Amino acid sequence: MGKPPSCQSMKAEIDPAEVAFFTELQRILSRGRILLPGNLSRICAVDAAYSGDLVVAVASLFEDGTPAETSTYIGRCTFPYVSGLFFLREGPFAVEAISGLKSKPQLVCFDAHGEAHPRLAGMATICGMVLGMPSVGIAKSLLVGKVVQAREGLDEITHGGRRAGFRVRTDGMTRYWSPGYSVDLSQLESVICTHGSLCLRAMADSDRVAREELRAATSPQP
Repeated sequence: MGKPPSCQSMKAEIDPAEVAFFTELQRILSRGRILLPGNLSRICAVDAAYSGDLVVAVASLFEDGTPAETSTYIGRCTFPYVSGLFFLREGPFAVEAISGLKSKPQLVCFDAHGEAHPRLAGMATICGMVLGMPSVGIAKSLLVGKVVQAREGLDEITHGGRRAGFRVRTDGMTRYWSPGYSVDLSQLESVICTHGSLCLRAMADSDRVAREELRAATSPQP
């Protein structure tokens, strides 16, 4: 049996974003909840693209419905994908990208789950808490629970005998929305009805820029 890696060698392999992320997790218990503003003007979405252990996370901020700025963080992911613990893999880099924005978002949208999660707290919840910013999860697939038809275009996700979010179908696209940090179900429904299309635009923008930045980072240099 080989010798275990030294603490020094393990520390050298961890990305700074991961260190900052897990350090902040230790502080959040003393932080109060943040109120979601009634009049949202700054909405941010964040997504990431991967090539091996290289990860490019991009936060796209829209202000008054218009693209305002983007922030990119490029790092090395040391955690493998584990079902139910996605926040360990992508969370640190998403948080760093959002933290790099000059203007503070009032709401952050994650390509992940919030309450619609086996432990009722997916990446959207954890990252929103670390950031101290209201957050929602907007996922492409259902992780837990079942969908109950409610009304056209807005169905309910139930899990463990409680409502955990909504399934929204618009323009041939299906997304699963759930509350993250400091957002309840009634507020989430209001966000979907008043800012849903803008949230999806921001999500698409962050995904596009992340892919572009990843191609640039991995292209052979002349």
